[in-house]
Amino acid sequence: MFKVLVIAYYFPPMGLSGVQRTLKFIKFMKNYNWEPTVITAGEVGYFAHDDSLSEDLNKADIRIIRTEGGDPNSRLSKYGTIKLPREIFRKIFNKLRQTFFIPDNKISWSRKAYSKAEELLKQEHFDAIFVTGPPFSAMHVFSQIKRKHNIPLIVDYRDLWYDSYFAFYPTPIHRSLHKKMEYNVLKAADRIIVTNRKINDKIINQYPFLTFNDVVIITHGFDPEDFEKAKIIPKHNNRMILTYSGIFMVYNSPKYFLEAFKEISIKHPEIAKNIELHFVGFLRSENQR
Repeated sequence: MFKVLVIAYYFPPMGLSGVQRTLKFIKFMKNYNWEPTVITAGEVGYFAHDDSLSEDLNKADIRIIRTEGGDPNSRLSKYGTIKLPREIFRKIFNKLRQTFFIPDNKISWSRKAYSKAEELLKQEHFDAIFVTGPPFSAMHVFSQIKRKHNIPLIVDYRDLWYDSYFAFYPTPIHRSLHKKMEYNVLKAADRIIVTNRKINDKIINQYPFLTFNDVVIITHGFDPEDFEKAKIIPKHNNRMILTYSGIFMVYNSPKYFLEAFKEISIKHPEIAKNIELHFVGFLRSENQR
């Protein structure tokens, strides 16, 4: 069986969408003759924790190595699950974070993960390194291990890095450093995985040395086992159900949709009464009013 070293900051018992993809990749790796060892974060303060996700890891008997970091989430570990800040504060924190940390505020954890990986590589052989981002500091740091040890490097883009929706570059220097870091990572990577065509096209257009053969699109999937215990809820009416699954971030908001629905409810109550709105995930307090 081949051995792969997986670097993933966002990992159970943390919750939310960034955790699921990596967790399910790892769960099924052994089915394809790959034995994963995971380096991830220790105890952190985060917006959601879900201990049930660890069941997959226990069943698959996955080796997990946790490293404590000096990143903000690690410093908030004593608070456990923390509240999602209001959007106005989140934007302020986001700009401060991107001003003072390059490429992101997980850089201290990524360096500690690097040190732990160096210890492991002295003791055993790995056939590949798999790094998922964000945080992109992990990709940056582990591209150096790739060059040092000549181990095949696979990077998995769950989001865009350079020039993404979330990016804030307070100076041209910030912009230049991010692009240079990403360039070096992609030059070092043996294979690049992205979640969708949009990320695929943007990366290839941004870096002409890449071809469509260098980048593989693996969309988000699902685990059939997660639905084995699911109950089918009978529909007792003929209402149209509109569902949003996920979290609202900087580039999307339910504000205008909810305002429009409120207007319909006032002007055309006969239409509104036949519609149900389902929000699955976090809905910020300012959007619940």
